[in-house]
Amino acid sequence: MGVKLVGIKNTKRTEYFLKAANELQISVDFVEWQEIKDIRWKNDVVKLDPFAFQESDLSEMNNLLAHYRIQLATLSNTGCRFLNHPEGILAVLDKGSCKKKLIANGVPVTELLSDKIKTLEQLHEIMDKRRVFAVFVKPVYASGAAGVAAYRWLPGNNREILYTSCYLQGGKLINTKKLYRLERREEIQPLLKAVLSLGVIVERWHPKASFQEKSYDLRVVWQFGRMEYILARQSGGPVTNLHLNNAPLALEWLGLSAQTMDAIEDVCRRAMEVFPHLTMAGIDVLLEKGTMRPYIIEINGQGDLIYQDIYQENRIYKRQVEMMWEMCRHFRLRLGANYEEEQY
Repeated sequence: MGVKLVGIKNTKRTEYFLKAANELQISVDFVEWQEIKDIRWKNDVVKLDPFAFQESDLSEMNNLLAHYRIQLATLSNTGCRFLNHPEGILAVLDKGSCKKKLIANGVPVTELLSDKIKTLEQLHEIMDKRRVFAVFVKPVYASGAAGVAAYRWLPGNNREILYTSCYLQGGKLINTKKLYRLERREEIQPLLKAVLSLGVIVERWHPKASFQEKSYDLRVVWQFGRMEYILARQSGGPVTNLHLNNAPLALEWLGLSAQTMDAIEDVCRRAMEVFPHLTMAGIDVLLEKGTMRPYIIEINGQGDLIYQDIYQENRIYKRQVEMMWEMCRHFRLRLGANYEEEQY
């Protein structure tokens, strides 16, 4: 019986989680994703870090993610205890399903226009019908801005603008860590059609709050019933993900009011209550330009890697190690003083 970490060797996640455990003098058994075919973890407390996807071809990434979802579903039946249960991770991995559950529970979210758009014609139809001419098109299962497209359509003057980290090469949709701006229809439409073919959600492009003339949103790491860490992500363009070399910004620089901070905490708490199988999550929060009202953009059930934390206090991972060890200790106490651990 003990603490287990499932992840990938030689990553910052693994390195700094194990470093936190070492500093706390708590033993952690590390298991690579490739080693979990024969699972004997009944009495362990397990953290599942994300699988590493090196593939830049987004169509192939979809296949890898499908395999990952199968692995998570299989782990759901192991009988061990998890920091985040696989069912919880799966529940928020699907962006459309996650957003619909939040809406059904009255949690403020960035507006979902559709999760059924397959063609460019359908996209234009719903944009025209809803009179929304700036949208985000996001692959349902991707993360880290992979495949995300910010699309502005101006039918009055027959103009289009697309921001994306992808490009087409030999019929393949290739993901990069650079944001491109396209204005030529002959470039935009084939690329947008390729993104739509992945299976997407379409959201309204909301104006974000800004600081020093650049827009920002927030990554909130919520764990064990509280906001553990908040980092602002600032960008001169519409996509703020730090994978695209955007600028992280310490929360203190923003000078947010106590009222705004309370509202952020409230909306995050309400969002987490919708997913009881999650103890921890990275929650992306938009502050609306002008009103500063918070809206949930999306939730990542494995979104706890914050470089600004691991290189300083490493408090996110230290708190996780401590709480997982406490879960083990309480389980031993419940089993009684004469507990003899089963050998599997």
